[in-house]
Amino acid sequence: MSLDMNGLQFAQADEAVAHSEVAASEGHAEGGKLPPFLQFDPGVWIWTIAVFVVLLVILRKMAWKPIISSIEERDKTIKASLDQAARIQEETKRITEEQNKILAAARSEANSLLQSSRQAADELRRKLEQSAQEEKARIVASAQTEIEASKRAAMSELRKTTADLSIQIAEKLIQANLDETKSRALVDKLINEVSSN
Repeated sequence: MSLDMNGLQFAQADEAVAHSEVAASEGHAEGGKLPPFLQFDPGVWIWTIAVFVVLLVILRKMAWKPIISSIEERDKTIKASLDQAARIQEETKRITEEQNKILAAARSEANSLLQSSRQAADELRRKLEQSAQEEKARIVASAQTEIEASKRAAMSELRKTTADLSIQIAEKLIQANLDETKSRALVDKLINEVSSN
């Protein structure tokens, strides 16, 4: 039935177009009449409204539900995408903050390591200087000990030599039969000479 109505409508529409073209050419000739497609025709208006209502019913039953469901599904997909984008943005922000914290901790640790390295280097330098000073003091003490030992050995050798000389002098004095005061003065003089050398 709707096919008959559609066919009838097309036929009427073709008639109306042909009629409007003729009327338009006549209207221009007559000078003020409106073309027929702009004139009110109750039959055409009734059929137009009926076809429009039928078309709305058909579209509502067949097309609107799938269109609305696809629009709702698209709306859900868009909302899910927006929610996911918001979650990703928050996660990115959290990761960025975490990276900044890690970076700050790494910088702090690097500064701490640098400071401790400097302190260790200063401590090592101080210990090396102290060790060098101790080694220097040990070498000086050893040299002084050696000098003191050499001095004692030299003094011992000098005493021995002095004693030997004294004995030799005494022997010569005894041989020369000198008196005791002269021999003492001679021994003291020789000891002083040996001591000053």
